[in-house]
Amino acid sequence: MAFKTRRESRQIAISLLFERSFDYERTAQEIMDSAVEDREEEISDFAKELFLRADENLGDINEKIERCADNWRIDRIDRVTLTILRLAGCEIDYFPEIPVEITVNEALELARFYGEADSVGFINGVLGKYAKGVEKPLAKPRPLSAEAEEVEADSTVEADGEDNQ
Repeated sequence: MAFKTRRESRQIAISLLFERSFDYERTAQEIMDSAVEDREEEISDFAKELFLRADENLGDINEKIERCADNWRIDRIDRVTLTILRLAGCEIDYFPEIPVEITVNEALELARFYGEADSVGFINGVLGKYAKGVEKPLAKPRPLSAEAEEVEADSTVEADGEDNQ
């Protein structure tokens, strides 16, 4: 299997989840199998995990999207926009290692590529509310320059095992 970037993996996951939104007769696994067999799609581990987690948790994700989409029922949101929101919501909720800022930025890039002109602003607004208050251990703000020097000095001590100052 060829190496896929995270963005390419997200694009694959979008196509799978988009297809799923039209076909709940087949299982998620059958949709993936069909993508591999019929379209010769290469599905990375990340794309597979993202698609399956989004599919498994669709009810919770949809509920959160609807709460965050002011005056918009889930059935009024176009499928492409909704699919992007669902995958981003899945990343926010179920992938603690991915910083929220990266998830939102990737969703906006995908919206620019796949969505309507006004979907980017809509997605940004919904995800801003969706992610409000979410804290992830690896999504820490960068320290100020004075603090960065202290952190760098501390890491030098840890790396060497000795204090070189």
